[in-house]
Order: sequence, then C-alpha cells, then structure tokens
Amino acid sequence: MANTTSSASAATSRSAMRLDFLDALRGLAAAYVVVFHMILISNPNLDVPAWGHLVAFNGGTGVTLFFVISSFSLFYTMPAREKERWPWLSYALHRFFRIAPLFYLWIVLTIIRDHYVYQATHTWGMILASGSFLFNFIPMHQEGFVWASWTIGVEMLFYVVFPFVYLRTKNVWQAISFLLASMLVWWACDLVLSYLNISAQALASYRQWFFPKFLPEFAFGAIAFFIVQKALPWSHERPATASSVGMMMLLAAAFMYLSVLDGVGYFGLPDPRYAKALCCFLAVLALSVRPVGLLVNGLTRLMGKVSYSMYLNHPTLVFFLGPVYRWIYGHVGSMSVAFVASCVLTYAILIPLSVLTYNLIERPGMKLGKRCYAWLERRYAVIGPIVQQAH
Repeated sequence: MANTTSSASAATSRSAMRLDFLDALRGLAAAYVVVFHMILISNPNLDVPAWGHLVAFNGGTGVTLFFVISSFSLFYTMPAREKERWPWLSYALHRFFRIAPLFYLWIVLTIIRDHYVYQATHTWGMILASGSFLFNFIPMHQEGFVWASWTIGVEMLFYVVFPFVYLRTKNVWQAISFLLASMLVWWACDLVLSYLNISAQALASYRQWFFPKFLPEFAFGAIAFFIVQKALPWSHERPATASSVGMMMLLAAAFMYLSVLDGVGYFGLPDPRYAKALCCFLAVLALSVRPVGLLVNGLTRLMGKVSYSMYLNHPTLVFFLGPVYRWIYGHVGSMSVAFVASCVLTYAILIPLSVLTYNLIERPGMKLGKRCYAWLERRYAVIGPIVQQAH
C-alpha cells in the first residue's frame, strides 16, 4: 500500500504541474489588494495621485481575480486527485490544511492585537464561527473579525460546493451553464432576502457579502479552465499566432476593465463585479498563451506562491506602518513619489514576511494534510481486509 500511495502522489505531481501564469496572477492579485488596503486602512487615508486614483480605489478586483483563479486551479488539479483511492477525501484534507493553519494563527494574533491596541474582545461565538468558517451566514458579521477574512468565508463555502459543481461540469458549455445558473441563483436569493423579516442592516450585509453572490466569479474560472485546456496545446503548435491572440486578449481585458471603472457599461452583466470577473477571465486566457514577461516573472511567481500569506499578513502590517506612511508623505514633496515609496516599502517588508509564514506555517500545514491522508490509507490497508473477511 505504501507503493500505491507513492505512485498516486507521483501521478498527482506529474499531472498537476504548476502553471507559471496562474502563480503570477495570484501574485498580482495580492499586490493589487495590498495597494487598496494601504489607502483605506491608513488613518487618515493615504492621498493617491490623480494618475492612480481610478485603478487604486478598485483594488478589490484583486479578490475577484483570486476567485476566478481559485476555481480554475480546482478544476486543474482535481483530475490528478481522482487517481487516488479516495479523491474527495484527499481534496477535502488538502483544502482544509491549505487554509486553516495560517487562518487559525491570525485568529489568535487578531485577538491579541485587538486586546492591546483597541481594548476590544471577541465573543466565543464569533471565534467559533470564524474557526468553523461559517461566519458568512451570520449577517453583519460576514466580514469576519480577522481583517479581510470575508474572502476566506466565501472561499471555504465554494470548496464545499465544488464537488457538486465538478461532477456536473465537464466541458465549456456546461461551465457556461454554471455561470448562467449561478447568476439566477443569486437573483433568486436576493429576491427571497427582500421578503424576509430582517433588519435593513442585515439585508445590506447579505447583499454585500453572502456567498451565492460570488458564485458567478468562480464560474468564470471554470469556463477559463476548459478553454485553456484546449488552447495550451494549440499555443505550442502555433506559437506566433497564439502570441498575437494572447496580446490582443490582454489589451482587450485592460480596455474593458478601464471601461467598467469609468462606468461605461457592464457588458450586459447584472453586476459590476461580474463585469470585472469577465476582464479577469480574459486576462487568464491571455497570459495562458502569451505570458508577458512584465506580468509573468520571478517576482510575480514568488508573490503568487506566498499570496495567501500576503493576503492575511498585509492588513495588520499596513496598520502598523501608518505612522511611517505619514512620515514619508510629510517629508517628500511629490505625492506621486510618496505614494510609490509607500508601496515599495510595504512590499519590501510584506514579501519576506510572507515567505517566512509560508515556510513556517503554510508548508507544514500542507504536509500535515498529506500525512493525514497517507495515515488513513495505511489504516485502511490494515483494517480493510479484516473487515472484508468478517463479511
């Protein structure tokens, strides 16, 4: 059985090779969110030069890109897991141990920080809701008390529904059906919410943070997966054509994104988030066949590798860097230079810090998940034949 486990792990490694453009996009998404929170968390908010105002204040699009990439990645890695004895158990353990260890650490650090900085406490109910990843169901607490953790609540719920999505989504047409169905599901949820006897604050909370609202963003990732699955072999056969098409799509994604930010239109989609998800979808397709060096490089791939740490580490880091930002703005005459310097300083601290937490927390957590699965397989190898003989 040890040989079986080893061969399954090897198959997983061979079948699900890392895609550089996905890592790069994760890194860019994390970097974008960091800029957005640098502006908002700082007290007072950072001044942004006119040239960066429109893009910087829409850094929440980085989360949309995360959701698109997350769905793509799950579809990409799942076929390798199907070679294992218990594919969905392997999937569940991997997802839990990928997310939980660092998040649990930040639950503890947040409790400590809030006690000493704000003299605030968090109830055991809210700690339990965060620890169980169920806080997305609790109105007015859906953001989570760990800063920026609302995305974790959404992401973990998608992990729960992904098996059902995966089993019913086997081609691009079914992925498009998933997109349309998910928008209808959110429309129905919004309609039901409007008839419930809940406070205006609870209704607003659900309409902003409730998990079904974000399903279409994950659906765009599924569509991208099936298209890229066909496009990658073609791009290797016809690299010149693929390069031209990729650049065209990348420019189209940029043009459409700026159009959305300018309020020109949402391309017939019912929510600006979905229009932004469409732009992210195009960026994924573009970089899959034309990995532009400015966007896909060693730095962005490194940031992508540690993007989860960057995401959870950055809000508190930005908070404590607030006085440093104010000093920079007070001693640098140019707002543009001060803003760029603040960004560079933040990344210069955040990236090494995130590499550290990735190696000390995330990687051991992932290894623990693999060991748990291997232990269960070994136990089955011993107990399984005995149970079968008993029957």
